[in-house]
Amino acid sequence: MSTTTITIAIVAIIFLCIGAIYISQARERARVERIRKTNVLTERHNRMQQLIHDLPPQYLNNELRIMIAERSVETLNELIILNKTERLQGYLTADHDYLKNLRENNPKFPAVPVKTEAKAKEVRGYLEVLQRFIQSQHKAKRLNAGSAKKYLDHISLSICQSKADLFCGRAEAANANGKPRVAIHNYHSAIDAFKEFAKHPQAAKAIALYKAKIKALDEVADQHNKKFREQEEAKKQEGNKEWDSFLDDEDQWQKKNSYD
Repeated sequence: MSTTTITIAIVAIIFLCIGAIYISQARERARVERIRKTNVLTERHNRMQQLIHDLPPQYLNNELRIMIAERSVETLNELIILNKTERLQGYLTADHDYLKNLRENNPKFPAVPVKTEAKAKEVRGYLEVLQRFIQSQHKAKRLNAGSAKKYLDHISLSICQSKADLFCGRAEAANANGKPRVAIHNYHSAIDAFKEFAKHPQAAKAIALYKAKIKALDEVADQHNKKFREQEEAKKQEGNKEWDSFLDDEDQWQKKNSYD
């Protein structure tokens, strides 16, 4: 075998090794990218589901629900392209059914009370996620400026509503414990929570309701104070009677001693 042939063979082997390494690295990069994309899509789908099912219903309208459900379906379709499983197919069927119900029936969802600071913080966290999602959809030109503004205004109002709901929960608890003045203070805080949206019809309606409750509680507090004053006055008068009786007994005793 000539030197030239040996050289060509060695060069060919080197190129084959380089090619094999390149192909192996490309496959590894593709595998890592596939995993990364799957994780991103899975996380996005989980966030969509949390917004639909974990966020208390009073903070979303059906228009927003439909948009979130549509994005959830799109995300699942992308996931199924990467890795088709029965579990993902089940999620997709459930999302399609949910979306169909929203579009055809426009259902009403009962409000879920927000009674603790931890729950209120969780709600605000979900709403902030939704805020960023709407902003990203607008940036990606999936939402026009008008729709984005409408949704963002609704979310900002919902954040205020979540704060007001927490104060209302505290007010109701205070009233149940016979502390009307504490309840009044919390209703005033609920009104302050809507300060930025005071002229919004939904906020104005809530503020009017809180003011009516404050007025009713003022009357209860006044009656409570009046009753307390009456009780204190009765105790004072009873004490005076006991003291007068003691003094009368003392006078009679002194008179008896003087007579003796």
